[in-house]
Amino acid sequence: MKRICLLGAAVAAVLILGVASALAATSHASKAGKKSKTPATVTTKVSCASSLVLQVPSGAADVTPDSQDGIQMGTSVCQPIGRGIVAESYTTEDSGDISGKWQGWYNTGSVYGTFMLTPDDNSPPTTTTSFSQASYTGTFIVTNGTGAFAKATGTGTLKCATKDAVHFACRQSGKVTLPAPSTKKKKG
Repeated sequence: MKRICLLGAAVAAVLILGVASALAATSHASKAGKKSKTPATVTTKVSCASSLVLQVPSGAADVTPDSQDGIQMGTSVCQPIGRGIVAESYTTEDSGDISGKWQGWYNTGSVYGTFMLTPDDNSPPTTTTSFSQASYTGTFIVTNGTGAFAKATGTGTLKCATKDAVHFACRQSGKVTLPAPSTKKKKG
């Protein structure tokens, strides 16, 4: 049985958190009468939790948990950003690793990128009822975004687990870099 993965939600959530935190961390105070220079970018630590469900393929009547590729969708919660919707597409490599693309949508924009997950245990199941249980460890990359997350980049780690190969829970942590908000005042 091939292993499946989910991480899109996790990564999207991580990026969203990073953007909101970055925007909140842009106050620039003067020191000793000198104005400080505005940084070109702001890097923020992020931490998110996501819950994903394997989707029924187009034209199919049910879910196939041992599928080599597929789509997962779900929700993501990032502090202090809030909740969002995430989706990811994945492919199982010949090595058993899972790779794919993810995207998350939040109130202030969307973020997207790629991920790679490796099964934590490649040995046979210990019982006939534990075959669908699996856990994964991997990395994600933030490649861009829209709205508040435009030009976002970042990397991080993720851990995902499933008890039935259909429902997945993931935790992500990493760093996201965004262009610093403009401090120029609008004329007019």
